[in-house]
Amino acid sequence: MTAVRPPSCLLKQVRFCSLVLVRKQNLRESQPYRLRPAEGDTAPLIWTVRGREQQDREGTAGSELCGSILKVRLWFVVLLCACAWTHHVVSCKLAVSMAVQLWCLSFRQPYAGLVLDGVKTVESRWRPLLVPLENRTLAVHVAWRDWEGEEWRAVLGGAWGLSAAGVQELLESGERFGRGVVAGLVDVGGTWQCPASLPEAERAELQRSAVLIGLEQKHLTPLSNPRWLKGPLKTPGGRDLWTVEIPAELLP
Repeated sequence: MTAVRPPSCLLKQVRFCSLVLVRKQNLRESQPYRLRPAEGDTAPLIWTVRGREQQDREGTAGSELCGSILKVRLWFVVLLCACAWTHHVVSCKLAVSMAVQLWCLSFRQPYAGLVLDGVKTVESRWRPLLVPLENRTLAVHVAWRDWEGEEWRAVLGGAWGLSAAGVQELLESGERFGRGVVAGLVDVGGTWQCPASLPEAERAELQRSAVLIGLEQKHLTPLSNPRWLKGPLKTPGGRDLWTVEIPAELLP
């Protein structure tokens, strides 16, 4: 947490109160005796010391006055401290409230970029991992490692009909924020298990949507409304699902 520096006016008040305390403590000791001419004496150099009791009364009055000023200043310092602390607490609450907490899932490349670019619209897992997130938003984390295998390249060049230049353009788009970051958001649909046998046309469409082959017996989850964040959120990845707080200024 960032340290809060006291306002300059608060520091000035603390210094003033310290000086008043010292003045109050030494007032009686440092009060000089005033001299006045003796009654009936015309000699200019003959003086008498005023009574000690008069000096004590003046010192007491001055001390009471300094004490009253000190109390007012101390209350003012307390008020400033309370205001500064209240401002700090409110600022912290606002900072927390301006961040959105979402479930996050790490995708290996090129699938992270393909999801956020709207090419991959079906996620496949051997376990029903995304069932609890149906109709919710998922944060997409870009893993450091690449996907093992080249099936995606065959699907992009075959079912999608992309040229080598088109595939390369997609890969570069998916790397815009680098690796090891939360890069975007996507909405999650309902999960269902792909049967062992499917009509050829339906299987080809699923493979095109998942940018993957061999989907039989896997749990498939449709993904929709992909959007990139305004900037990357650097954070370490996790196993399966974990939560992440995304600042409001990064939300699309």
